[in-house]
Amino acid sequence: MPAGALERAVELLGWLGDGEEPTVAELAGRAGMPTSTAYRLLGELQAHGLVARSAGATVALGPRLVALGRRAEAGLRARLVAPAAPVMERLAQQTAETVLLTAPCGLDALVLHVVEAEVHSVRLSYTVFRSGPMHLGASGKVLAAYLDPQERRRLLDAASVPGLEEQLDAIRAAGFAHTVAELDEGAAAVAAPILDGRGRLLAGVSIAGPERRIAVDVPGAVAAVIAAARRIELATAP
Repeated sequence: MPAGALERAVELLGWLGDGEEPTVAELAGRAGMPTSTAYRLLGELQAHGLVARSAGATVALGPRLVALGRRAEAGLRARLVAPAAPVMERLAQQTAETVLLTAPCGLDALVLHVVEAEVHSVRLSYTVFRSGPMHLGASGKVLAAYLDPQERRRLLDAASVPGLEEQLDAIRAAGFAHTVAELDEGAAAVAAPILDGRGRLLAGVSIAGPERRIAVDVPGAVAAVIAAARRIELATAP
């Protein structure tokens, strides 16, 4: 499959990931491609078990993705989640807020692990594998700021948000992100990147909670999150 076709096929898989089972024509419309192209790409994906076609002419994700997903989850848990979890537990105890581990997934930020500090009756809750736009919120923006140039440009073009590039430059220069009410009304978050030994992005760690609590000591929250990111880097080093 040519490189351009591969990218469009992956895009179709992404559109199927929202739980619906559209027809080929509906899927082609969402992806902005001719129906004939969608039929051809879906045929190739179906041959590899990556999509399934029903008798009602709808399309769904295929069974092979279940096996691939489980392998991917096991790999992520071994090399990233398991080393990060104890550090996240300590950060949750230190800050009394919810701690998230996120990683890039296309143009989204994907939650890989969550630790909730059961101190406050009012706290933010997130589910594992929840995804959100990478250009919104501290946990997403800190990833976007450290993407490689080609992926960052793709994100900027897709988001088309005035001033976003300057925001990401500032986050990278500072080494952390702090946002208020970008994803959830009344919530704030602080995030730092987790990098490998060559300075490449692995993931991000963040705390999130009600704005009024985070605002009490933003510098303290920033210091705690950055320190946790460095400890996770050490724990994940080969």
